[in-house]
Amino acid sequence: PGRSATINGFALLNAPLPWLPISPWPAATLSQLSAMVPPFGMAIIIFAGGSQSLRLFAWTLVALAAASFLLGFAQLAGGRESPLYFYLVTNREQLVGFFANSNHLATLGVVSLPLLAALTVNDGGDFTRRPLAGNIGKWAAMACLAGFIMLGVVADRSIAGLLLLVPSVIGSFVLLRVENARIALPVVAGLLAVSAAIFVVIAFQSPLLNGLGSTDLGTGATSRTEIFAHSYLAIIDFFPIGSGLGSFLLVYPSYADNAAASEFYVNHAHNDYLEVLLETGLAGLCLVALFFAWWVRQAFFAWREGGARARFARAASIATALVMAHSLVDYPLRTTAIMVLFAACCAIMARPLSTVTSQLFAEGAKRERGKMVIADA
Repeated sequence: PGRSATINGFALLNAPLPWLPISPWPAATLSQLSAMVPPFGMAIIIFAGGSQSLRLFAWTLVALAAASFLLGFAQLAGGRESPLYFYLVTNREQLVGFFANSNHLATLGVVSLPLLAALTVNDGGDFTRRPLAGNIGKWAAMACLAGFIMLGVVADRSIAGLLLLVPSVIGSFVLLRVENARIALPVVAGLLAVSAAIFVVIAFQSPLLNGLGSTDLGTGATSRTEIFAHSYLAIIDFFPIGSGLGSFLLVYPSYADNAAASEFYVNHAHNDYLEVLLETGLAGLCLVALFFAWWVRQAFFAWREGGARARFARAASIATALVMAHSLVDYPLRTTAIMVLFAACCAIMARPLSTVTSQLFAEGAKRERGKMVIADA
């Protein structure tokens, strides 16, 4: 289904119909498959690593998010022609950091907050027993880092980022409350108050944030509503086989409004689920449904169990939920950095919450039938 234009082309030439690939753009399909190498590699590294690798990954993510927003503020201060914009096609006069798209920088920011919350709690549990005064320095440092990332998300001017910031902060708060109900409430409340005060002062005093939150909500050819409508028509035509991985850019122009053509073009459906359904048809729909079922199961176990691994699994469940929500109106999972981050969080959720190994692998131990060794960091 959906190949009528190809058939008509051969009919006009009076040529017999040859065998052709299912995908009308095989090179793009192979490119899509090769793009899966980085996330699979990261997933293997995270899944096979020890408990310390979880903290290392979380710190790396938070540090890169902070560095990206620091670069973004420097880009904003440098103006439209700032040499700090690394890509020719990018969102100038907005924070993009190391990305080309400001929306994806906002995604990185909101995803880093729950992992920062997981880092705030010590593994040994002493953090919950010591008084607040004993950890005031650590709380203050974490609060400043979280406040800076939140300010960066707001200054990014991404509507999706602003909307996702709310569940990100709430999820981080719930994570802290689960770990330490006595300390988390005053700290999070103070963080929100300080962050709100800083934002209000900067928003009203600094020219860098002019046009905060501005976006085009019209019904033009590049608006979300028009893209979704045209993508839906393409899905109907190509269902249930799909148009082939990576073929959106080739297929979509046939369904767009030619009268509204401009210098802008639609590179993605701006809804990952619609694009997967268009390109992979019924098979992709089934895979997405299976993934959602797996995600719900793993999230349930993560929030039910305790311990350091479960805490990072809870943070990963919040992070993946935020990316999946953003995928409703954009294509974060088609950006390699976000895709690798998403795969790493899925690997954290897939890891067993306690390291259970057969006594066969215990050093110096003689294997006895049916006995297991549990070693949880």
